[in-house]
This record gives sequence, C-alpha cells and structure tokens, in this order.
Amino acid sequence: MRLRGTALITAVASVVLAGTAVAAPRPAAQGWSVADLTRLPGNETLSDLAVTGRTSAWAVGGSWQGAEDSALVYRWNGGTWNRVALPSQVDEELSEVDASSDKDVWAFGRRGSADPALKAFRWNGAAWQASVVEQGDVTLYDADVVSPSDVWLAASGSSGAQPLRHWNGRTWTAVSAPGRVYSLHVTSAKSGWAVGVDDEGRPQALRWDGTAWRPTTLPRLPIPEGGNATLDSVLALSPANVWAVGATSRLVGDDEEFTPIVLHWNGTAWRTVTTPAYAFGLSNLAADGSGGLWMQGGVDTLVRYSGGTWSTAPRPTVPQSDGVFGPMANVPGTGGMLGVGWVRPWGAPEDDASDGAFYKAG
Repeated sequence: MRLRGTALITAVASVVLAGTAVAAPRPAAQGWSVADLTRLPGNETLSDLAVTGRTSAWAVGGSWQGAEDSALVYRWNGGTWNRVALPSQVDEELSEVDASSDKDVWAFGRRGSADPALKAFRWNGAAWQASVVEQGDVTLYDADVVSPSDVWLAASGSSGAQPLRHWNGRTWTAVSAPGRVYSLHVTSAKSGWAVGVDDEGRPQALRWDGTAWRPTTLPRLPIPEGGNATLDSVLALSPANVWAVGATSRLVGDDEEFTPIVLHWNGTAWRTVTTPAYAFGLSNLAADGSGGLWMQGGVDTLVRYSGGTWSTAPRPTVPQSDGVFGPMANVPGTGGMLGVGWVRPWGAPEDDASDGAFYKAG
C-alpha cells in the first residue's frame, strides 16, 4: 500500500462527534503551492501518486499530442520530479498508482480502443511487467498494494456485480462484495476497509477480515428528500482509527447542493463527525504526518482536520490559469505533503493547453 502516514499516527486527537459545537473553519497554517509542471509538448495530466519513502515517490498520468497519447510516470527523489523512461508495453494513459516499496510499484491504465481492457504495469526495481486485469470496458476507481502478491482494485465493468479485483501473485480474479466500491484501504492480508454505495445506492463501509468483505453498520445519515449520498474515500490509520468521507447531494433548480459526510471508526462503531457548514463534498483523504488529516473539499478547497479543529486552504495554482488538484500523500517522517493534478493557462492553444502539476506543502 502507499505510505499514507499511518506509521506516524496512533490517533487523531479530539474527535468531534455529531451534536458537538464546532468552531468556524480557519485558514490552514500549512500552505500549498505548485512545485513544478511537466512542461511537455501537447496536453498532460497527472492523476495519482504513491509515496514510498522520505525521499521517494511515484506519479502517473497521461500525455496527448494530436491523435497520439502516451503514459506518463515520474519519480520524486526528495527534491525534484523526474520523468521515468517507459518500455513500449506501458502503452496506456495511467490513472492509478500504488506501491509497497520502490521494488513493488503498480500502475494501472485502461485501453480504450476497439479491444478495451484494464491493464496493470508493475515495476520490480529493474523492469516493467505488464498484465491484463480484465478484458472489456472497465472503470477503475482505486488501487491498493499490500505486497507483491496482494493487490486490490475497486472497479466496475464486465464482471457486473463484483466490484473488486484481486491479484494473488499469479492471477487476477473478480471478488464479490455488495454495491459499488469507490475507495479502499487494505492494511494487511486480514484487515482492510472499502467505501462506496450499497445495492440500494446508500452509503456503505465494508470491512475485510481475510475471507470476505462484510458490511458494517453506519449511523443514520440525513439524506435530503430526492437526494443522494455516497462515501468517496477511506483511510485506516489503525484498527481503532478509521476515517471515511463523502457527501450528500440534491438538485435545487439547476444547481447541485452538497453537504459533507465525515465518519470515524473507533474500533467498535462508526460515529458521525461534525464539520463547519461547508457547501462541498469531501474526498481524497490523506494523513498529514502530525496526527491530523488532509482532504479535498469540492474542486477548489483543501481541508485540514487537526487537534479537533477544521481549517481550509485554497487550491494551489499558477497565475492566470485554471486547474485540478488530485490525490495527495504525506512524506513519512515529516510534516510535508505531495500532490498531483494539472493546470491550464488562460488562452493556451488547444493542442498545448495543460501541464501536469506537482504540488507540495510543508
């Protein structure tokens, strides 16, 4: 699995349960900035990253120039991001990456041609190895690498009601679980969590016990009439310290209104955690390296929860540009954070409009 700061955290202090008064959110003290851009010919985006150590991380994405598209892989050495040369078999835009070490890095991409398939590419420290996870039009939501012989994917596609895929060191298999899974965090061969929606479209959290994924009981969530709710991200810091976030939503006229959902597992039960009156959903949970959490709020806000206090920071960007902030992760042993996404300068030509962005904080 990607290092999410779990080794540094034993608990997130002062959990605020539903019904408790919450102070107004404050600006986050730990500011984010754009550290670098890909600056390649054409359009590039970075979609995911995995931090494997204090001076090592991996990022993946894609590049398009005219009718040609290609995979992007970058590696961070503790100071700079450098592009990784790829063999011809790594031939798809990459959407997810995770790793148990620098000798066990997995990247995933979907082949969207007349013969679609979900493909996996593994770096073993010396070479890239390719495998087909599943033929057909498969959508990948998340990936988690526990070890070279224990890899989990949350996906939907040709396997129908089976929302998970598992690698046992030899083959990929579809794994049954209720509903649809959008995020998972597997901490060992016998322990893990997954969140999404159940078969009725209601939020759900599943627990892996080494043999099956089993639903857990959630507190009652105030889903608005005619609205929807989902859990989009899960982070397990310890067996008694698991977090899940998402949102309820409903249409009001032509606008969609969001209310965040934050849940905490204390080892026995899930409890609702009260947030300030944010008008956005929450996603992309990450440990902050000092006992708290970072998460994404909507598309333009980063949210931090630390010591029982909520704070926000604006999405980092460069002057006169739009952009997207994607996944983020803590650099273990520090309070530093890394993130990826892309930026698009105003007025840029269509054939060279966006650059992949590397973000940092701390």
